[in-house]
Formats: sequence, C-alpha cells, structure tokens
Amino acid sequence: MRVNNIIKFNIETRAKELRWDSKSMDEIASILSEESGQQITKSTVFRYFESNDKIAAQLIEKNDKLKVKVIETEINTIEKRLVIIDSLLKIAEQAQECGDLRAAVLALRAATEAQDSLDNRLGKLKAPSNTNNINILNIQEEINGARESFIRSIIGSNACREESENS
Repeated sequence: MRVNNIIKFNIETRAKELRWDSKSMDEIASILSEESGQQITKSTVFRYFESNDKIAAQLIEKNDKLKVKVIETEINTIEKRLVIIDSLLKIAEQAQECGDLRAAVLALRAATEAQDSLDNRLGKLKAPSNTNNINILNIQEEINGARESFIRSIIGSNACREESENS
C-alpha cells in the first residue's frame, strides 16, 4: 500500500492544525502544497483524515473506558448545545415581547443554526448499548420540544406583525 503524501512529506501536524482551524479539504490541500512545495491533492487530504478517523474509531472500539469517555463527552456537548438553543429561544421571545423584531429574528436564526449543528452531530452518534440509545432518544425529545417552541415563536411573531400592520 502506498504511503500518503501527507505522511511521506512529514506535514501531518500542519494538516491537523488546518483541519482544527475549520479549513476545507480544498483549502488544506492548497496550503499544504504551497508550504511543502509538493503536490497535495484534495483526495490525498481526504484519504489521510479518513484513515485517521478509522484508526481512532478502532482504538475506541477496543477500549471500554474510551467508549464511555467519548459517549460522556458527546452527551455533555449535546446538553450544552441544548442549553444554548433554549437561551437563544428565550432571547428571541424577550426581544419579540419588547417589539424588537430584528433581534428576535437574529436570535431565531442563531437557534436554527444551533439546531442544525446539533442535528448533524446526532447523525454521527452511534450508541453501542441500549442505555445510550435511551439517552440519545431523550435528547432527541428535547430537540423536538425546542423546535416546537421555535415554531410557536415564529407563528407568534407573524401574528404580532399582522396585528401591528392592521392597527
């Protein structure tokens, strides 16, 4: 099997830094090519990170303590995002009550983005046991509740706007 150019040219640390900085695969390839003076393609970057993710997943699967730690971390992250979403929805509600529709819309937009981010994260979770499935289902129920609040806020906002326009 051929050695990945990122490993071959010893630019793994830089590749990881760029990924940590939320650079796209194209951007990482371009920056690594420029800095190393070697041709690094998007597919090379993708294969490198994909193989690293597989290795990490295999290590986690073999170690029960790591499994528990990863699950706890994921649940903690999800719970923090739910608190943020709830806070944003409260801010939107308060802004709407004060008649600041611009602030309400901004808070609702931020809540929507946070919910989308959480949905993406939940799509990546793969719980290894029934207990974890229950935790994830409970979290999903909370998300659905937040969505319902979000929809009610939008409907209420539209009703307030219609009332003010009719007045």
